[in-house]
Amino acid sequence: MKKIAFIGAGNMASAICGGIINAKIASAQDIILFDKNEAQYLKFDSLCNKATSLNDAVSFADCIFFSVKPQNMKEILGEISKFNLEDKLFISICAGVTIASIEETLGNVKIVRTMPNTPLLIGQGVTALCKNDAVTDEEFAFASSLFASSGYTFEAKEDDINRITAITSSAPAYVYLFAKAMLVGAESIGFEGENTIEMICRTLIGSANMILNDERSVDELIRMVKSPNGTTEKALNVFEEKKFIEIVSEAMKACTDRANELSKLN
Repeated sequence: MKKIAFIGAGNMASAICGGIINAKIASAQDIILFDKNEAQYLKFDSLCNKATSLNDAVSFADCIFFSVKPQNMKEILGEISKFNLEDKLFISICAGVTIASIEETLGNVKIVRTMPNTPLLIGQGVTALCKNDAVTDEEFAFASSLFASSGYTFEAKEDDINRITAITSSAPAYVYLFAKAMLVGAESIGFEGENTIEMICRTLIGSANMILNDERSVDELIRMVKSPNGTTEKALNVFEEKKFIEIVSEAMKACTDRANELSKLN
């Protein structure tokens, strides 16, 4: 059982940590946290050890998570480079931070780069992972298991990670925005039922499960709901007139462009 450190104790660290403990991959006593903002520790209650310094956290652990804001990575890496890093496995969840940029400061260390999303908080996350050559297959399987405890995982090429950011990592916000738009739409047609949000969410969940479990394509599923000159067709006509698909595509491109910019900054 490996000892694990989280550098940065935000929401994603909390979600991953909870999944690890619930899956019994490591006990709370085998996990240590370090964050310069001690208020971040509150979300962990009494779980896990709290490091008094960055060196304490790194020295304690075999596996070290970078779960800080991307713009703080250079400073963190600079400090960590002074420590003994032999046989340490580093896992980054920082958007836009490439394996090469970490290697530039830390040298030939073991690095797994990941791109998770916030549904990890409820055990339904999606995480893409890639690694450098220093990471063994066994170590990569271990890193994957840490995220698999809280959702779906898959191996990706690092060149695809910034694009995947737009598809999975940022995408929950798109879904939340669509749900908000439906709430506003319900109000605009004079419907204010107490269970409106549940109606919307359960419709989103059911529709997503239809896509996953039905053999028909997305276009076929749309046609199944849409009858000629019916209510659904009228609604979809508005989406088409307002260029809904183009808007989503443009938003995802903007997301990818920003991830590429972060990669250049780091």
